[in-house]
Amino acid sequence: MTDALEIHIFVEFTYKHKHMKINYAIISAMLFFFFTTACESGEKKQNKTESKEITTQEKTAQKNTVYTQAGLIKIRDPKAAMVGYRKPGEDVFEISLDDVGKYMGHVCAGVSSGFLLTKEALAALYPNGELPVRGQISVSVSALTDPAEIAAYVTGVRTGNEKGAEFNTLKVDPSMSDKPSKTVLVFKRLDNGQSVKAVFDKSKLFSPEKMKKMKKLKAKIKSKTASAEERNKFAQKVQNAVKRIITERPEGLIEITKQEANN
Repeated sequence: MTDALEIHIFVEFTYKHKHMKINYAIISAMLFFFFTTACESGEKKQNKTESKEITTQEKTAQKNTVYTQAGLIKIRDPKAAMVGYRKPGEDVFEISLDDVGKYMGHVCAGVSSGFLLTKEALAALYPNGELPVRGQISVSVSALTDPAEIAAYVTGVRTGNEKGAEFNTLKVDPSMSDKPSKTVLVFKRLDNGQSVKAVFDKSKLFSPEKMKKMKKLKAKIKSKTASAEERNKFAQKVQNAVKRIITERPEGLIEITKQEANN
């Protein structure tokens, strides 16, 4: 509005003091056309930007909705109150798939399966609504895959020989698995010796041919030779797999079985 006023004053000044024979009505019309066009252009750009933002927000919301369907893992950590991080009685943590994604840096088939596997294994180890307790659990794994890392993140188990209940509670034993596609985990309660065996078999999610294609495409992305279309295709396939695991889990992908108590 200020710019239009300044131009109007300038034209009027020029007209009066330099006696230029200019049709004032034409100049006014030109000014009106200029500002109308500029405003319309600005509105179009703004609408286009808002449209992109809405599309991105919708995609994020849809993804988060799927992640939310994975539920929450509740676990108690007595150390939280002991060191003053939380008040006594407020030492229960709720962990979501999105939280695990932040820790891992991504959410893929292995991460989403690891989250559900850990959630269900702890529910079997601590039945009837009893809360799992960090420092009271040990985990043995066949390999340090995504499910193993997530189990360690959630339960707080660690490797090492240091003194303390939270140390030397994560062990790796490759002989636990009988095939490369399987990751086997055993969750054990240190207070009563109860244990649960959890198996993640990724061969139940992808056929050998599809797995081969996914690995080939992943290799191209890592070597920076993949096109933008190929990168988007890979990302979409991964998130479709995540959705399938959460909403329509393939039979045999995750298996949980209780074991005999062994103190």
